[in-house]
Amino acid sequence: MDKRRFLLLGYGNPGRQDDGLGPAVAEGIEALGLPDVTVETDYQLNIEHGAMLAEHAAALFVDASVSGAEPFSLAKLQPAREITFTTHAMSPESVLAVCEEHFGARPKAWVLAVRGYAFEFCEGLSEEARKNCGEATAFVQSLIRVWREETMEFSKKTILAIDDDPDIRAALRVVLEAAGFTVGEAANGEEGLEVARSIKPDAIIVDLMMENVDSGSTVARELKALNFGGPVYMLSSAGDAVQYNLDGRELGLSGIFQKPIEPKMLVNTLKRELLGE
Repeated sequence: MDKRRFLLLGYGNPGRQDDGLGPAVAEGIEALGLPDVTVETDYQLNIEHGAMLAEHAAALFVDASVSGAEPFSLAKLQPAREITFTTHAMSPESVLAVCEEHFGARPKAWVLAVRGYAFEFCEGLSEEARKNCGEATAFVQSLIRVWREETMEFSKKTILAIDDDPDIRAALRVVLEAAGFTVGEAANGEEGLEVARSIKPDAIIVDLMMENVDSGSTVARELKALNFGGPVYMLSSAGDAVQYNLDGRELGLSGIFQKPIEPKMLVNTLKRELLGE
């Protein structure tokens, strides 16, 4: 599953008039056929939705509101401190907590509460609710467009990999491009500095030992002298001892990765540093 996908969960009972606002908004968005958007409708939220949530980067819960703001209100979600449910129904906060506790994921999430007025046991939205549904659907479409633009901005982040081992560079390219980054390459320190001046990367990963034993350190010093503003990470196969023999602050390093690199750690570090995730 592409972790950059957006999940829309519209829930409620269409057999109780305006309680069907959540599914109605979801169906309106689904009809648009937007790329990178998963649409799901249900009568109520449950534990299975936590697993679904874990497969997406962002999610919007849409439900009817009995007495909220008109035509709708939007709030950012945080995981519930305690997971609770009643007759198998859960709150969005509890679903988010399940996602984090059991699947190790915490996507960005919001809840959209669309104002309803009639909740009797019959089908069809009230006239006022239909109007709110239309406005909410248009708002959700705009929200998804903003999210997609932010995701595209993520894909523009460029990482420069400087290493004299072509296999290492190829492995870094595969991992980073799969995560949405653009990747530049250089086979030695001199070439790396030239490429850095040319493509102006957002972050640089440089091998400690290339044509010279400490050539990576030399590149790091040069980058610092050039006032390179992005994070610089060192690659080392010399074990943990290298961290005690190198003055990372003097070199302007943001961190040191030991070979072989753990892909998840690498990607998460770059996302946190470049995107604040």
